[in-house]
Amino acid sequence: MDPNSLAGQAPNDSAPESDEVMSDYAPSLGGESTFGSLTSSVNGHVWEYGRRYHVYRYGRYPIPNDEDEYRRENLRHVMFKELLDGELYLAPIGENPQKIIDLGTGFGDWVIEVGENFPSARVIGVDLSPIQPLWIPPNVEFIVDDVEDEWVHDSDFDFAHLRFICTVIKDTDALFTRIFENLKPGGWVESQELFPELGSDDGPLPPDYAPSRFYKMCGEVLHQLYGFNTGVAGQLPDDLKRLGFINVQRRVFHLPIGDWPRDPHLRLIGGTFREVILEWVTAMAARPFVEAGIDKDEIDEMVENIQNVVRDKHIHAYMPVHYTIAQKPPE
Repeated sequence: MDPNSLAGQAPNDSAPESDEVMSDYAPSLGGESTFGSLTSSVNGHVWEYGRRYHVYRYGRYPIPNDEDEYRRENLRHVMFKELLDGELYLAPIGENPQKIIDLGTGFGDWVIEVGENFPSARVIGVDLSPIQPLWIPPNVEFIVDDVEDEWVHDSDFDFAHLRFICTVIKDTDALFTRIFENLKPGGWVESQELFPELGSDDGPLPPDYAPSRFYKMCGEVLHQLYGFNTGVAGQLPDDLKRLGFINVQRRVFHLPIGDWPRDPHLRLIGGTFREVILEWVTAMAARPFVEAGIDKDEIDEMVENIQNVVRDKHIHAYMPVHYTIAQKPPE
């Protein structure tokens, strides 16, 4: 597959007014967990740094799970659907998958829509935070657990999906080994990840371009404090081949930063991505940067600079996003 530039859709600014997001479906009745045992202790939250965070495996993921974060994930979900012309994935999983898992599901939008598209399939979303809707399609299930733990009860998945989760995994080899073991022969995995090396249609970006400096700082802080690798998308195809996957393919899209493109479609997605970035800046400033000991005045100045720069239509910057798919060999 060749690299492409695609576009987006106007953002959906809706956000839940409480911790419960409702729909017209019946409530989930739970069921046997795909991972470890679930206790009531996982359902709590803690407020710190002015934001809300998960209690289960406290500190494992340093990004909030509150309404502001819901807005960011919702905008991002809409944007990436539009990248694929309304589709939710690239993997050729066919028209009748029976078991699908979304690792690091967040607020669950992707899982719910996949469940609607495949009503005969069992669709599972796994996340550290209990932030998903209570009313969901009858074939959808959400589990609160750490995707890096052993998978103890379930296997034989047709499709494993990961969106913006590999960059917050400490051992991606171990995770993809577990995915390989729990896929059916011939099953597919797909990873969708931003690759934070910003570019420009006009040549190299200025050395002091604020978003570039911000993402460099993100990578350093997340690696030093939490052991994450924000550049994992660049090496993922080779890693998957080494772990035994076949038919490994990568497709790269360029996301405009801001509404500078002339093309209306690209302009919409660029404007949406700008808002996603601004929400990400505030999420990183709330906890990771503070815990890294970065001075508050420096954080405030960075936030202000980024807010100004991403609204400048004279800078034609973009960020790559990598879609990587791979297959477990058929028997």
